[in-house]
Amino acid sequence: MTRLLAVREVAEALAVSRSTVLRWTREGVLPGFRLPSGALRYREDDLAAWIERRATPSEEIANRLHATPPER
Repeated sequence: MTRLLAVREVAEALAVSRSTVLRWTREGVLPGFRLPSGALRYREDDLAAWIERRATPSEEIANRLHATPPER
């Protein structure tokens, strides 16, 4: 079973403010859900997948993107 994270934990993990996490959740950018108590939670696995989808390209791809174009 995946661990559930609170807004504070997500904010710390992403190095953003809690208000940013709440805004991203409201806008549908970040996958969160409410417990029956009304508390907002995030599945650790969902957050890891979200981060992976937004990760910078691999070093190989990054090197190709920043390579000096061939001379003409």
